[in-house]
Order: sequence, then structure tokens, then C-alpha cells
Amino acid sequence: MAAPTTTLIDGPGASDQLARVIGEYDADRVLVVASAGTLRRAAPLLRWDVPHVRVFSGFRSNPDLEQVLRGCAVRDAHRPELVVGVGGGSAMDVAKMVRCLPGERAPALDALRGRADLHEHSGVPLVLVPTTAGTGSEVTQFATVFADGIKHSLDRPEVRATVSVIDPDLTRTCPWEVSVSCAFDALAHALESYWSVHSTPRSRALAAEAASGIARVLGTASRSLTVADRHDLSRLATVAGHAIDITRTTVGHAFAYPLTARFGVPHGLAALLGLSWLLPAGVEAAAEPHLCRDPRGPGFLAARLDEMAGFLGAPDPGGLGPALRELIVRAGFPPELGAYGPTAGDVPAILGDVLRSSRSSNTPVALPPDTAARLAACL
Repeated sequence: MAAPTTTLIDGPGASDQLARVIGEYDADRVLVVASAGTLRRAAPLLRWDVPHVRVFSGFRSNPDLEQVLRGCAVRDAHRPELVVGVGGGSAMDVAKMVRCLPGERAPALDALRGRADLHEHSGVPLVLVPTTAGTGSEVTQFATVFADGIKHSLDRPEVRATVSVIDPDLTRTCPWEVSVSCAFDALAHALESYWSVHSTPRSRALAAEAASGIARVLGTASRSLTVADRHDLSRLATVAGHAIDITRTTVGHAFAYPLTARFGVPHGLAALLGLSWLLPAGVEAAAEPHLCRDPRGPGFLAARLDEMAGFLGAPDPGGLGPALRELIVRAGFPPELGAYGPTAGDVPAILGDVLRSSRSSNTPVALPPDTAARLAACL
């Protein structure tokens, strides 16, 4: 059986077609997943001729499993014929999981771990409408959630949206800090996909387009984004989403998860902070054949790192870390990890979370033995 694909309706003004898309399903019962703020800002988009609409807004950024299960309870009571997720990555991921996960905690955890079936509603159509540009959730077959402080990924073809309506004009209300952190997330997706052990010619073409384009926008924007910038970032974030849908992310995202869960660092910023010190360590490790984990060999990895430097305008792979830190500073954030709360005493726990993450296994190099000291030096 062919894997499901997502139908994309994208470009400026695409959201004007949302009512038509909803109407085509002729659904009597629709469940909308969106934050309270999104519901206020996007109210004109959500006026449909549907007899019974329920809304679930009981979640926050970087949602935990308990919030998702509350949404599942709403789903089970309403029994929707269509699910619509509107908002940033958290809202889209919650919509995916509310549609797919069992409503009880233990079976939900088993499903997250690939040990149990999805809920019967996983076959209900899902329409996603991103209002930020960064996560790529609109085109991926996975969704992430925290459970007991650990980030889990629900990764199955059935999780993929049926239709995604991607209108860059919906991102105009995002403040600078949110917009930039989302762009950082997309840039991290592109860079991590490019060097992943699972990269393919297709994924690298997508990742190269996204990384070079996002770096160009961020390298010229000055505490504000033009309409053209937002249009570019929206398109490029989706391109990066297509790339990680092939490869998944790597150690940069594994590092971001504890920074977000333990210290509240916005996810995209956390991912780029992680890469700003992990990529230099990776460059050094790539020179040691015994640390290379890419089956295509050290030479293949060295070539990819050289190309990644070019995406960021760095003269060679040794400039990857400084180039990322420059983007972070240009956006108005401190580049030192210690500015966000971690201390040397937190390093063992952070690294433990990193090494336990499935994303670390996608990384083409083993972390050097002095990784803990390197991380402590960044505080």
C-alpha cells in the first residue's frame, strides 16, 4: 500500500480556501485544536457551515502527554468526522496526537513507543493550518510530546495530515522573538537533515535549499521581517520539513529537548544553540575515522560539512559554530548556554537526556570523549 501523502494548498492568501476545504468533507462534527490566542486572532478563518464544532485549547507550548490526553477525552466525547489544527508546531502536533493516540495514559505511551495500535480515529481526515514558519509539522509524519520530562515522538505514516493550508500571511502577527526562534528551528532541521546518516540525494537537495535560504533571510533581517521575508521563511520551513520527514533530526534536537524541558528555552533557539557547539565538535570528530558513524565513510561526511559551511557563508567547516552564534546574536539572543540557566552541575543530566534520545542515533559522528568538558566550557 502506498504511503499517505499530504495535499498542500500554499502561498499568500491560501487560507481563503480553508472554508472550501472544510466544506468538501461534508462533516457534521468537527474538532478544532487551537490555542485561545490563535482562536482570537484567526476567528474569521473558523467560520464554517458545520452543525457541530468543538474546540480544544487545553494545551501550552511544548505540550505534555496529560494535556494531549485531555484533548483525546474531548475527541472521544465529540467523535469528530474531521480534525482541524490551527497554530504553531505545538497546536499541530497536539492535533495529530489527539486524532491518533489512545485516550488512556498507558496505551498512549505504548503507542508513542511503537508498541500499540493507534486510536480508531486515526483514519479521520486532518487539516492543518500553520500560523508560524518553522516546525514543518504540516508535512511530517510525526508529532512530539513530553511525558515525565522526556520528549517522545509519535512517528507513523498515519500521523501525517490529510491537507495542509500554508498561508505565509498568517505569520505576520508573530513577534520577532517567536518568528526568529521558529526560523532557527527550520534552519536546524535543514542542517541536521543534511548531515544525517539517513540523508539521501533528495533530502540533501531539500535541506540545502532550506538552509541557504533561511540563513540568507536571517543574515539580512534586522529585528524585523518584511512581508517577502515571511513568505520566504514559510516556504523554506516547509521545504526543511520535507527534508526531516525523510531523515529525521539528529543530536542538535536531542540537545534542544532538555534545554526546553528543564530551562524553558524556546525550542528553535535551543536547537541552534546546541548546534553552535555540537557542529564544531562534529567537525573535529569527523577527522577521526573511528568516530565516524556514517556508513558512507569519513570522506563523505567531510564533504557534507564543507557544503554546510557554504550554506552559512562560512569559509570552511571550522566556521560553522561562529556563523551560527553570529545569527543568534544578530537576532538579539545571548550565544552562551549559561545565559539560559544551565550550570556545570546540570551537564551530566543534559548529556544523559541527549544520549537517550533516538535522535542521537541519526548523528554521523560519535560525541567526543571530552563532550562534557566542551559543554561546561559553553556555560
